[in-house]
Amino acid sequence: MRRQLEIAFVFLLVIISFKFFDARFLNDSILNYLLFLTLIITVIISVPHVLPPNKGFVFPLQLLLVSMFISIIMAGLYWDQSLLDSLIAIAPYLIFFFFFYLLHSRFPVDLLEKIIVIYGVLYIFLYAFEFINSPTVFFGKPLWGEEFLVSRGIMRIIFPGGGVFVLTSFIAINKLTSQEKNRWFWLLLTIAGIVIPVMQVTRQFIAGILLIYLYHAIRSISLSKKVLIFGSFLALIIFLQNVDHPIIEGLIDSTRSDARLGTNYIRVLAGEYFLSDFSPNLVTQLLGNGAPYFGVSNFGLYVDSLGVSQEYFLSDVGIIAVYVMFGVLAILAYFLIFIKSFIIPLPEQFQYLKYYLWFMLLTSLTWYTTYHYHYLIITVYVLYMYQAVYLEQEENNLQLQESEKELDREILVSE
Repeated sequence: MRRQLEIAFVFLLVIISFKFFDARFLNDSILNYLLFLTLIITVIISVPHVLPPNKGFVFPLQLLLVSMFISIIMAGLYWDQSLLDSLIAIAPYLIFFFFFYLLHSRFPVDLLEKIIVIYGVLYIFLYAFEFINSPTVFFGKPLWGEEFLVSRGIMRIIFPGGGVFVLTSFIAINKLTSQEKNRWFWLLLTIAGIVIPVMQVTRQFIAGILLIYLYHAIRSISLSKKVLIFGSFLALIIFLQNVDHPIIEGLIDSTRSDARLGTNYIRVLAGEYFLSDFSPNLVTQLLGNGAPYFGVSNFGLYVDSLGVSQEYFLSDVGIIAVYVMFGVLAILAYFLIFIKSFIIPLPEQFQYLKYYLWFMLLTSLTWYTTYHYHYLIITVYVLYMYQAVYLEQEENNLQLQESEKELDREILVSE
């Protein structure tokens, strides 16, 4: 019974964290209360287990949580944001505590993988539903106005819950090349992993997915085949640049426009401002300013005003937003996570866990994959799965070494 409740909680935590894919037909207050209650339960059951053996991703996550709590003090001291407002603002990030509960409970990795794929498929169906019924908004938030509008040659819908879709796409391409079972299913999901980012016309989204797909395709083949595939990929890009299609033209025009602006590009200006002029003193430059309670506290209202008056949005500056809110310690935590994703080995069937972290790294400068609630819960699940597989490998290696030692002892005794 306990395991069944645990499975239900792990399953429901995803959709609650996504606020039911930002469903517009549900009451916002009820969604926020439900999310807050769920996060309180998550913290309560996880806190007793925050000090496991320091292996893998344990220390980076501990460091990240410490940086967040320090930033609460900074927000109070230097931005006059109340403790309650800071706790409400920081609440979504407390989901990182759940890593330690999952680690303690040894939640089955294969079951967590199935849960993620279920939500990935749901994401695809809901995106298709929203696209068909646009411009009416049922899920998500328009970039401008109250309806989804045509932008870059298509009805542009940045659909909520991108983390689960990205991870499902990487699971799909990993399964497609590593097993024979249900290959048609994984092929469809792999194709969706390219088509939907293109339809959302978000450049870093498209580039991140395509680069990792390309890496997966060439990682285990001969040099001549790598050259052939890479050459074909470049030829395809050149070909698409000359295709008369509104989506392609929209992508090219927006890229050229941004390139012409150079250092005057609004994201560059916003990044420079948040790095150099936003923090009131050296202490907040090092330890962070805290998470602003948007639209409520004076701190949150000030950050809102930057978007209105200067078009400086934290959501536009990627991991710089993490630094602004939580300081150098949080950046160090992410640096360690990314480094470990390159040096901690994984079996072939779990390479998708690396791919998700690499996607975060590739998009971290201009996208909110490192801190937005559309990605946080999936990041926690990825880090747990990575940790669990890594520890299982270590246990198997130790058992193998013990077996070899025992065999050697038996041989010596027999001699």
